[in-house]
Amino acid sequence: MIYLLLFVIGIAAGFINSLAGGGSILTLPVLILAGLPSPVANATNRIGILFQTGMAASRFKKHKQLVVKPYIHIIIASIIGAIIGSLFVVNINSNIFDKLLGITFIFILIMTLIPRSKVKAVHKIPKWVEMLIFLCVGFYGGFVQAGIGFILLITLNFVEDFNLIKANAIKVFIIFCYTIFTIIVFQFSGKIIWSYGLLLASGNIIGAYIAVNSAIKGGEKLIKIVLSIAIILASLKLFGVFELVRSYL
Repeated sequence: MIYLLLFVIGIAAGFINSLAGGGSILTLPVLILAGLPSPVANATNRIGILFQTGMAASRFKKHKQLVVKPYIHIIIASIIGAIIGSLFVVNINSNIFDKLLGITFIFILIMTLIPRSKVKAVHKIPKWVEMLIFLCVGFYGGFVQAGIGFILLITLNFVEDFNLIKANAIKVFIIFCYTIFTIIVFQFSGKIIWSYGLLLASGNIIGAYIAVNSAIKGGEKLIKIVLSIAIILASLKLFGVFELVRSYL
């Protein structure tokens, strides 16, 4: 049942991550349920992320939605930040962290729902400032990963005038690039269980494939719907609402 659950949750997470973010909120509890300690689950989850973002990036590229060359500098900064973040992974108070992450998700939801005509990208930011911003974003991605899709989307729309389809395309490519290096770090630390990671990845690939095709057909409207639902559910999970409801049933 655990293997089947990993595969099915992998499909759902691959779909959600490719259009929005927060899929790790689904996959990490299942990996922990399978008996993996939290640090090992955090590392093993990256295998699915790698295959999922690789699939999504290739599909966005095929549909001519992914352009890499103008953003090489922020990709490199994200990679460096992620390497540092993965090297500095430590045990933190998960309850406090979950609450802070939940607040972050709600803020991102509000920003996402504001009409794009009222949100102006900050143009003419020096490249070194953009690199510093994405160095910090990359650090977070290497350190935790959960919620990085939301953070990247809002950051990309802050520094560039993206629509949500193109923002998702460059988002998944950035995550794909830095995940290669975080996996190397976690592998040398002996924290990856490849059998679970590859099983999860098989589902992630299917979810990512479906997501990109849906994004191309449904456009920004579909992405906003998925993004809003994903953030709300992730926030409720992090604030312990589901556990509270379950305790009363």
